[in-house]
Amino acid sequence: MKLLTMAAVAALIASPVLADPIAREQAKADFHQSRADAAKAQMQKDDAQAQAADAQDSADSSQAQANAAQADADSLQKQADAAKAEANTAQSQANASQAEADTSLAQADQARADRNAAIDRAEAARDAVHNN
Repeated sequence: MKLLTMAAVAALIASPVLADPIAREQAKADFHQSRADAAKAQMQKDDAQAQAADAQDSADSSQAQANAAQADADSLQKQADAAKAEANTAQSQANASQAEADTSLAQADQARADRNAAIDRAEAARDAVHNN
């Protein structure tokens, strides 16, 4: 079998008339195959570009959502800061009111002590008047 194949190949090589049409047919087949491969490669390229465009659109959409979320977070932070400032002001006012209340309580305690002392002096004076 090998011998027969080798003889056939030798005959083809020796006969340029037979080899030329075979080479032409092979070249045509190669040409058509390369065109088919090029068309397939173009379709793959187009598909890849479409996928890349879809991915870019998705990334753009995600970025827009992230930007909106950041803006919302910034707004909420500003609201929280304002609420904290209001709470600090209210605490300062409460502290001042407490200090005033403490002062008033101390004055009331002093007035009570002064009143009690005056009552004690009045009772002592009355007792002195009754005993004399």
